[in-house]
Amino acid sequence: MNTSSITFTSLGLVVLDEIRFPNQEPLLDILGGSGAYATLGARLFLPHPLSHTLGWMIHTGNDFPELMMDSLRSWDATLIIQREADKPSTRGLLEYEDTTFGPKHFTYTTPILPVHDHNLSNNPLLTAKAYHYLETPQDMQTRLSTLLSLRKEAGAPDRPFIIWEPAPYACKPENLQPCLAAAQHVDVLSPNHLELAALFGESPAKAHDKATIEALAHRILGSGVGLDGKGTVVVRAGENGSVVVSRDLPATWLPPFYTTGPDGEQHAKVVDPTGAGNAFLGAYAVGYLRTGSAVEAACYGTVGGSFALEQVGMPELVSGEDGEVWNGEDVFERLREYREAVGL
Repeated sequence: MNTSSITFTSLGLVVLDEIRFPNQEPLLDILGGSGAYATLGARLFLPHPLSHTLGWMIHTGNDFPELMMDSLRSWDATLIIQREADKPSTRGLLEYEDTTFGPKHFTYTTPILPVHDHNLSNNPLLTAKAYHYLETPQDMQTRLSTLLSLRKEAGAPDRPFIIWEPAPYACKPENLQPCLAAAQHVDVLSPNHLELAALFGESPAKAHDKATIEALAHRILGSGVGLDGKGTVVVRAGENGSVVVSRDLPATWLPPFYTTGPDGEQHAKVVDPTGAGNAFLGAYAVGYLRTGSAVEAACYGTVGGSFALEQVGMPELVSGEDGEVWNGEDVFERLREYREAVGL
């Protein structure tokens, strides 16, 4: 690992969401996007004063709420803001078909303001230890090549830890081969169960079958993940929790933090699953850098994702003399309880 002071940076999007449920008033200006939630996951496990080792570049328009910016600054991350004076922020519309947070449709309602890799030049995020991307297979290889080239020019030749979340809309059978090719250049490939099934042309019903998830994960692993095949496949599998597979690790399942009831009803503390998978990966990155263990990292991921589930938008951070609490709870105490529950 390099000696950069920045631990983690997500290069995903920050999106202002409008969330609609049937027969309810819409929720406006909800902070979302893969970049925001992955950053949350990492920030949970980088309490003050470690929080400044979290790198965050956000690309906003002229309508980004100042109160929300103040909230982001309160995380004490190394925050780099690119603001477009003549464009709107990236906005999305998330429409749920019912009130169970199940079937949903997402569309961008403004042009996307991405974080480009070349914008990392001459700032501390360029030498981060770990990066998170949500990207198509075709663009992933290009982006990673640009990042590594920039790092080499900047005198940071050590290879960072790369987590790739394939863009959901790109997960279809015609992109399977490009996905397998791109997977050979990242350390962690992490689709969710629905995306994994869609890549292989399986039905959504099959996506909930643990044996099918394992078999498909092994097919990806068999074609090579990471340099020299040393990478890991992590499938975030909803009600089944998550499964971690690598060449040296048999399929290892970890349960979700909040389990469903015997009749399939949601745990009372689960309010909105939006962003939980992204938060899982940010927390996973910090966990892996700390422990070197994919299974331990997935414990971090599970706990990180649990804080994203408990409300619409971001959990509440309160800092005091005794440390930090998120939604009134100590993150590391929750991690200890979860590890104890799963026997780690």
